Amino acid sequence: ISQYPQNFTMLSTAINCCIEDEDNNNLQRYVTLALAIKPNDETLLNIQGKLYEDTQEFSKALDVYNRLNTLKPNNLTIMQHIALNQYNQGVLNFNKATLQETESEAQMYSSQANEAFTAAVSSMELILANTPNSVKYMQALAVAYDCLGNVKEFEDVNKKLASMGAATIEANVTPTLLTHAAKSLTTT
Repeated sequence: ISQYPQNFTMLSTAINCCIEDEDNNNLQRYVTLALAIKPNDETLLNIQGKLYEDTQEFSKALDVYNRLNTLKPNNLTIMQHIALNQYNQGVLNFNKATLQETESEAQMYSSQANEAFTAAVSSMELILANTPNSVKYMQALAVAYDCLGNVKEFEDVNKKLASMGAATIEANVTPTLLTHAAKSLTTT
């Protein structure tokens, strides 16, 4: 690859080997090279997005999935990744806000958390319109509503969860990160 960095076949082989060996450091290097050759390749963009999710670089992952959404609109899986990255950005900023010593820093993180949760709510409502029995997204929606202080919406989602026999979300819970593979959130 160092002698033939533009050889996409060699890069594809290297990418597949890295995935099989779970070698994310080299995988990132080869995906970057491959994306320089084929910047709109959906498979490469999906791999890149997942790498960013795995390293908790949610804003970078969100950029990748927004790009994928432009290339392939109305794809539920892509929208799920967008929602989870928005939600996870909200979680990180919400939790950072509670740990700040100065009011101005806490306010900055709180504002960023509200912005991310608001975007996540919109995305999750769209997902739930298409998959109304998705416990994971319904629980994440409840957490987002709780963090935003939307009491009525929070209670409505908890009622839906209870009617499905799923675990409800407690008010004022410390939000936790959610992965695409996770089936549901746990309550504390």
